[in-house]
Amino acid sequence: MDVEGDITSQLEGIASASNQRDRGTAYLSLLSSLLNPPPQHASQLITFGTHFTTSTTMTMVVGRRVLGAYVMALCGGSTISEKDKKISGGDEGGDESKWEEAGKAAFQGEKGEDVRREVVEGVLDAPGMAGWCDEQTTVLRKLYSEILQSDEDWIGAARALIKIPLEGGSRLVPDEDKLAVYMKIVRLLLESGESGQAQTYFSRASLLIRPESDKITQLQYRLSQARLADYSAKFNEAAQKYHELSFDVSIDEEERTQMLKSAVTTSILAPAGPQRSRILAALNRDERVQSNLAAHLSGMLRKMLLEYIVRNEEVKEFEAGLEDHQRAKVEGGGTVLERAVREHNVGACGKVYDNVSFEALGSILNLDADGAEATARRMIEQGRLRAWIDQPLSLLYFESRSEHDTDANAQGTAGGLGVERVEKLIEPVSWVERWDDRIRDTSNKVESIATAIQAQGLLANGVKA
Repeated sequence: MDVEGDITSQLEGIASASNQRDRGTAYLSLLSSLLNPPPQHASQLITFGTHFTTSTTMTMVVGRRVLGAYVMALCGGSTISEKDKKISGGDEGGDESKWEEAGKAAFQGEKGEDVRREVVEGVLDAPGMAGWCDEQTTVLRKLYSEILQSDEDWIGAARALIKIPLEGGSRLVPDEDKLAVYMKIVRLLLESGESGQAQTYFSRASLLIRPESDKITQLQYRLSQARLADYSAKFNEAAQKYHELSFDVSIDEEERTQMLKSAVTTSILAPAGPQRSRILAALNRDERVQSNLAAHLSGMLRKMLLEYIVRNEEVKEFEAGLEDHQRAKVEGGGTVLERAVREHNVGACGKVYDNVSFEALGSILNLDADGAEATARRMIEQGRLRAWIDQPLSLLYFESRSEHDTDANAQGTAGGLGVERVEKLIEPVSWVERWDDRIRDTSNKVESIATAIQAQGLLANGVKA
């Protein structure tokens, strides 16, 4: 058959044949001639493919058989997995491996890969896709996604999978297959930084995940859960989940170390408070933090845990290893890291001072007095700082804490540094009562001083008749 002739007229001629078996054989013969010798242009293969994918009159027995062979040929030599290219109930022209080998030979080298991509794009972009071939076009979309991933076009690869008809199509898709597609979409969207859209598909996957789901899918689900928490600035949750994943022996050692690094990073970025103290303590007990991670990470972790004031140079060294989303600006000015360090340093001041002026606190936090007051007020309101504010004097008074109420001294509580099983709440005392108590305390001190002066006769010596 003359493959250089008009491919459209050849296809129309085959379609007009009355015998169904003869039509199938002729189509497969034409496909074989299009693949050998290797094609230099994509146009003929695109025309061949769209002849089936856009047809509403094609006999399904012939169409699925020939289109299955065509899809297998396009998958030959590609990176698509065996599971993803499987077409249920099809024999792909009688010999699946034959068409894969034919495609592998046809699309060799850089030129062959370019032709393969053009063919897949051309078929999928054709308008009027018929519903009877959803299963075959689904494999093509998965193949296209793999091609785009090799070019690191993560968002394009995700969009290729999003177009797969998982609901309301001509076939019933098992929940397991839906879950696998959703998890791939989530992973690709996260790679491209589209965390908002990734959350949408993660929510769909959450409805399908089961305890009996395969191990790989469950790992992907847990990792996506951690990364979404990271992208959403839920750093306490992210740190906990990253740390749990770092113990999973089914993950490569290098990736487990990366999980541990992510756990330390997100724990440092988390808002100051009891929940972060628990996570910092758990990480500090993990020997791998000291042995496998950079010294500045373990040092920063320990400073945060022991409530030492963190200096600017240490912040800059840590910031160099952050991802783009972890450098996001936050309300009130500054980055996520700057806010975390500011709030940490407020708490650290409570270990050194009974009270501090907002001007002095601002110099420690690199803020003005108003900014320092706003930071302290927010932490008090959220229950993350035991302190109260004297606005007339512009002072921050730290609540007295018991010996085991600090991160540095809480050895042995709940198994580690600074962790209590039950969080202590600030006593519910009104500001009026608090103010009255301080006036009463001051008056008592004045009275005791006056009594001491009188007892020593100092007042009498200073009085003239």
